[in-house]
Amino acid sequence: MISNWNSEHAWTYEIDPILEALFRYIDSLSLPETPYVTGRPPVSKKSLLKCFFLKTYFSIDSLRKLVRILQRFRCFQRACGLGEVPHLSTFSRAAKWFREQGFPVFHAQLLKDLEVRYPQIVLIDSTALRSSLYDSQAKWGVSTRYHWFKGYKLHLCTTAEGIILSHVLTTANRNDAAVAPELLVSLKQWDIEFVLGDAAYDSEKVRQTAEQSGILFISPINRRNSEERKDAYCKLAHYFRIPFSNYFRRIRK
Repeated sequence: MISNWNSEHAWTYEIDPILEALFRYIDSLSLPETPYVTGRPPVSKKSLLKCFFLKTYFSIDSLRKLVRILQRFRCFQRACGLGEVPHLSTFSRAAKWFREQGFPVFHAQLLKDLEVRYPQIVLIDSTALRSSLYDSQAKWGVSTRYHWFKGYKLHLCTTAEGIILSHVLTTANRNDAAVAPELLVSLKQWDIEFVLGDAAYDSEKVRQTAEQSGILFISPINRRNSEERKDAYCKLAHYFRIPFSNYFRRIRK
């Protein structure tokens, strides 16, 4: 089954302009490369990044399987700029580097190329990412889409057009409101007027963090909160509850 699946996708890549355009953009990036001293020359980070995008594009569920596919199909090796397929440990080290250092560099250049400068409205939300039941690092959590699921959550702040400004990856058991302050603090570099979130972000700590960053945070009232809200924010949020909900639903589409 793996052989048939790979053959089908290998042919798909040959005629797919999306990966070709993406790889051209990666070639234009300025990523710090490891200087060659002695021994085997280091693998280009651009080539490794292409491999990771290849893994995501074809939903390859492990680095080990990615290595096998690259070894089997030389067209993928050529597309990623590889003379030979790196060892699994090389991909593991590269994945750690991109998580900790590489993606912030990549993200900053992407925002610059997209000419994202002064987004006045920012949306905050999270999406559930299911994992294998055998993933020892994943946790159980609740989402509106999957209900109970094991995996992770990707928490995002985006522009109204869907461009990601900041993100945090957590296990599925982390509450949205608990992660929101970290996202809001990272928005200080932008001249943002207000942030829109759903009822999951109805938290005093979230509003205080936003206020300290000079941001007006707006969300519907979460009726599941045990303490009844009687402050000015409650009255304002209740007044705009229906128009805001309709606007938030429309802008997320």
